[in-house]
Amino acid sequence: MYKTYTRNVFKPPGSLYKFLCFMKLSIAVLLIGMMQASAASFAQKITISRKNTALQPVFNEIAKQSGYDFFYDAHTLKDAKRISIDVRGVSINEALEICMEGQALSYTIENKVVVVRKREIPAKSLAALTIRGTVADESGQPLIGASVVVKNTKNAVVTNAKGDFELKNVAEDATLIVSYTGYLSQEVPLNNKNNIRVILKEDNQALNEVVVTALGIKREEKALGYAITKVKGEDLMDAVSNNWTDALSGKIAGLNMIKSGGGPAGSNKIILRGESSLSGDNSALVVIDGVIVSSKITEGNGAYLGSESPVDFGNGISDLNPEDIDNITVLKGPGASALYGYRGANGAIIITTKSGKPMQKGLGISFNSNATLATINRWPDYQYEYGQGAAGQDTWYSYLATEDGASTRSTGSAWGVKFDGQEYYQYDPATNTRGTERTPWIPYKNNRKDFFETAATFTNSLSISGGNAKTNARLNFTNLKNTWIVPNTGYDRNTIALSVSQKVSDKLTIASKLNFNNKYSKNLPSTGYNNQTIMYSMISLVPNADINWYKNYWVPGSEGITQISPFSSNVDNPYLQAYEMLNGSRRNQLVGNVTATYDFTKELSLMIRSSMDWSGEARSQQRPKDTERFKDGMYRTQDIFQQEVNSDFLLTYKPEINKSFDANFSFGGSAMKNNYKMVEMRADRLRYPQIFTFANSKDLVIPISRRSDYAVNSLYGLAQFGYKDKLYLDFTLRNDWSSLLATSNSIENVSFMYPSVNLSAVLSEVFTLPSQVSFLKLRASFAEVGGSGVTPYLTGYDYNPTEFPSGAANPVAIANGNLKPERSRTLETGIDARFFKSRLGIDFSFYHSNVRDQILRTPIDRASGWSSIILNSGLVRNQGVEAQINGVPVKTKSFTWNVFGTFAANRNTVVSLADSINTYIMQSGPRGTMEARVGKRMGDLYGLGYQRSPDGQIVYNSQGYPVLTQETMYLGRATPDFTASFGSDFRYRQFRAKFLIDGQYGAVAYSHSHVALAIAGKLKKTLPGRYNGIIGNGVQQNADGSYRPNDVIATNISAYYNEHFKGDNVEANVFSTDYIKLREARVDYVLPAKMLKRLGLQTAMIGVYGRDLFMISGWPAFDPEFGTLGSSDIQRGFEIGQFPSTRSFGLNLSFSF
Repeated sequence: MYKTYTRNVFKPPGSLYKFLCFMKLSIAVLLIGMMQASAASFAQKITISRKNTALQPVFNEIAKQSGYDFFYDAHTLKDAKRISIDVRGVSINEALEICMEGQALSYTIENKVVVVRKREIPAKSLAALTIRGTVADESGQPLIGASVVVKNTKNAVVTNAKGDFELKNVAEDATLIVSYTGYLSQEVPLNNKNNIRVILKEDNQALNEVVVTALGIKREEKALGYAITKVKGEDLMDAVSNNWTDALSGKIAGLNMIKSGGGPAGSNKIILRGESSLSGDNSALVVIDGVIVSSKITEGNGAYLGSESPVDFGNGISDLNPEDIDNITVLKGPGASALYGYRGANGAIIITTKSGKPMQKGLGISFNSNATLATINRWPDYQYEYGQGAAGQDTWYSYLATEDGASTRSTGSAWGVKFDGQEYYQYDPATNTRGTERTPWIPYKNNRKDFFETAATFTNSLSISGGNAKTNARLNFTNLKNTWIVPNTGYDRNTIALSVSQKVSDKLTIASKLNFNNKYSKNLPSTGYNNQTIMYSMISLVPNADINWYKNYWVPGSEGITQISPFSSNVDNPYLQAYEMLNGSRRNQLVGNVTATYDFTKELSLMIRSSMDWSGEARSQQRPKDTERFKDGMYRTQDIFQQEVNSDFLLTYKPEINKSFDANFSFGGSAMKNNYKMVEMRADRLRYPQIFTFANSKDLVIPISRRSDYAVNSLYGLAQFGYKDKLYLDFTLRNDWSSLLATSNSIENVSFMYPSVNLSAVLSEVFTLPSQVSFLKLRASFAEVGGSGVTPYLTGYDYNPTEFPSGAANPVAIANGNLKPERSRTLETGIDARFFKSRLGIDFSFYHSNVRDQILRTPIDRASGWSSIILNSGLVRNQGVEAQINGVPVKTKSFTWNVFGTFAANRNTVVSLADSINTYIMQSGPRGTMEARVGKRMGDLYGLGYQRSPDGQIVYNSQGYPVLTQETMYLGRATPDFTASFGSDFRYRQFRAKFLIDGQYGAVAYSHSHVALAIAGKLKKTLPGRYNGIIGNGVQQNADGSYRPNDVIATNISAYYNEHFKGDNVEANVFSTDYIKLREARVDYVLPAKMLKRLGLQTAMIGVYGRDLFMISGWPAFDPEFGTLGSSDIQRGFEIGQFPSTRSFGLNLSFSF
């Protein structure tokens, strides 16, 4: 697939242009009637459309949808007028008010029974009052946004942030109807009172809230036969991070985050329920408003001593604005995500963005502002007792040769002289050479710390929303400006989100959601351990170097030609890297859909949707002359285009069977096309300094292009059955026809079918349980879905472009035209129990899956001319448990304390690999490997280690140095045994405080930063033995094979520590990544109603927050929760020059009017 491809990355391609034109037309239709917004906001429950009909069938339909019973005498409705009603998603009170308009009837609601009677005509007109009051729950907690309506009128308001309301022009004998989602409605006669307090009781039936599931289908939670977790959008804003996915950590049992830590735009990899694919990326699917969004990290490089270094430019998921997220539903297993077919094996993150809501009058305007500062929260244990020098240079120091001795400046090690008040000839920053006089020999203990800066992020968001019974809309604009801890790095991001819905007629509704963001950075840092990276320079920095000496990085008179690098010619000046070795990016992304829903009848409806995830990115990289890698400078550009277009439909039939049974049948299909194109231009030698254009290239400019295209067509069906709200049984079936594995000679491996079955039994409805049990449900599911590891062109040969002009590399693996997708079969069971009026909730799950037909590159004899063959082989078993607990220990009139916790344990086992193969290398580090061995677990680390005596002591040789094993050994797992979290939320009057603690246990990783610092003598652990030598703790082996305590003094101390901590000794550089973190903390103050009234505001809040404030861990570098950016993936297990981790503090201000 060698092809030259050029384009303007910001000009929409044909398919996008057509999509945008369709969007414009749709939005024009949707905006009609937008300014009609006026009606009050009520709980949205009733949808009904009837013309010129009697009241009784309307009452029957309302009863069916709401679960309320109606009581009336037949004669009461005898003289009632026929009505027309057309409402969607309104409260029962609003629907009844429409029914009663112009009728000589009235109604009351008591214990979910609607009593309809003839209205008494008052004998005299009554005085109009202004009614003030408060709505609260049983603990006295104000209910914000509760609906208060004067019965038989359209006079209505909603409560403010303190639960208060005010109604004008109310008759003194009127009755108020007060309602709030999740609570029983209440009718309150005024009886000539003008100040009232209303206490609403929880509706236990509301325990079964509606959640968004696969394909955007809304279901009652109690009907689901699989585990889900719902996260509110507001919970993502508790401690704002540059990447919103950070806020998922600790909130979802079974979710693991692998963080690149590669800069301000840092990408994250989301893993649900562990890893089970040996060659796939195991990432969860991310769906935004029905649009599958790419989490791909494009066109990366290796992190260790390669010719290039990776840069984390971010991905489509990290750029989503958390301010636009309404809620997230996490579908943890294949039972929940089976309707996504070949993409469903790793679970799914279903994101629903915000929409407009009906307003009391006019439009709602809200503003939200965050200011966040971040500082480095952890450092390696550096030593500043000894200065620069190599072995044998511990008695003098000399910058270049002097009468004191030969030069000792040419090493990046710190095995030199102790800082003890003496003076030597040292570096003179004024002349950029040796000083003419001796100067004090002192350490610069903050030389690394002083290089880094305080990061700052400022985010401001303005949204406008409104709507009525037919139209709703929301428009949001957010601006983010970031400067990171590395000087001259950061980015700006502007986001626009638009949501519009229009009920065009009684049967047709059209809706659209668009999320557009533009992100720009003039420089993002290179990552990894490479002489082009900041962390390589920081590791190489010697204790006697002042970081200020590096700030003027050009030799005077040779600006742009010769850099200043005082202590090593092999390391680029860190300030030169920050200000001249630039990695720029400008990225546009559009995620959007247009949806039309047509109700043929109340039982039959059709949804048609077109959606797109589109992005275009222009990257540039420039290196000045005299850098270690590019002595003549370099200039490169990349234009990257990604697009996935999906068109789908869903026909839904909900027949009315009887009161005991209900059913729902759906049939749908989709057509998806995915396109990726990358064009890179390289000029790796420049004629003139500081001119970064292709016209300035010394050589022929090298074009490199890559592309991939594939399509998947699908049909799927759902059958859902329910019995008396007690038992639920669901079946799903999806068939994908995919081009991913198709060949020109065969279409047998094109069609693949994926079934699932789910069962839910609400035992609290089946049996009479103790009153302490509010809700009890058992669930079970079985699913077979596609797995990871399927990428384009595995069944054919592709020729990858090289750095040589018009060159391409021959393939090295034998293609397999009979490949099949991986298959995951999963059984899941669980229980959802809630006690003491839902004050305590426990959700527990167990899952067991077998992932077969793994797609592996299996090594073969190189004499064949090939290095490997691609096969379906291998079986991995994955199982685990999850638990999530929620509780309300204290709930009083003014104080509420909520707690929650999670626990998850996962274990996978490699059952089999290809014939005659017992080991599959999943990943190679600087030293050591991550392997999958038959009978063992994925993610196991292997490498050389200490040779030990039978009782486990380290064996030393005759020089007093440790001896290493000849064969690799098992050193631990990169995946944790379990993860856990605990959080609390306190509310007292106008104040709210909350925190979240989480951690993991049982994982290890290799640290190359530790290797580099230890063998260079820059850690405190290398101080013992500097003058008198050291006797290592262990044994010597005698000639007869017996052992004695080690008694050999190692006098060459640098060699001693080199043998201990060199990269080949993987065991000595593998450390536990266990940690406990104070992940989030926040305190808010909500302004009281009186102050809001004076300010003319609806709501206002000010808050302070922090993220990653404290950590307990034995990890020797920065953050044990790391990932290493390499190629096009984020990998765990091997830390390679990671950036420092940060703690952040922020201030949040929000208000609405």
